Amino acid sequence: MRLQCVAFAAAVCALAAPFAHASTNVAFDATVTTSGSGFGLSAGWGPGVLADPSSLTDGTFLPVGTQWDIGTIFWQGPASDSSDVINFVLNQPSIVSSLHLEADNNDAYTVSYRDLGGTWHDLATIHPNTDSSWGLGNGFATFAPVSATSFQIHATGGDGSFSVAEFQAIGNTISAVPEPATGLLMLSGLAGLVGVARRRKSR
Repeated sequence: MRLQCVAFAAAVCALAAPFAHASTNVAFDATVTTSGSGFGLSAGWGPGVLADPSSLTDGTFLPVGTQWDIGTIFWQGPASDSSDVINFVLNQPSIVSSLHLEADNNDAYTVSYRDLGGTWHDLATIHPNTDSSWGLGNGFATFAPVSATSFQIHATGGDGSFSVAEFQAIGNTISAVPEPATGLLMLSGLAGLVGVARRRKSR
């Protein structure tokens, strides 16, 4: 009987394994582009070193408190600036449930996502001031999981001097989530194993 219980437990674990993927940064190495005329403008702040857009998804954060226009994607615009946008195209469609943004700490940034059907939705507004009183800071957002292929960031509040140093979207790629038919088949197999175990126990 003990051997049967061990075998049953192993079978359950095997069936559940595809559902147990740990969340990761699905924005890692996403394709990053900018659109708008404000990028690279820093209102006289020196030295104003504009980073390569790809650095926003390289998984590396700059030191908290770094000057806003050093090693970042920075721009100037109105306090709420929808004309200057950072675009992120994920390598694979993904299910995302939280965001981590390192950006200029005294501004607000709205993140939108494009769903699997190609429609854009506002997702969260992040204030990256959890750990900084000046320069770059970190901000976070959590929400019910969404399926996304792309993200966009634009400024929706602040002093008109904006920057982003790192963007991370935490979740799982769609390929890591079983298809509905696969899930039903696995559940049917689990039900069958339960039935066999019960019949053996009643003998």
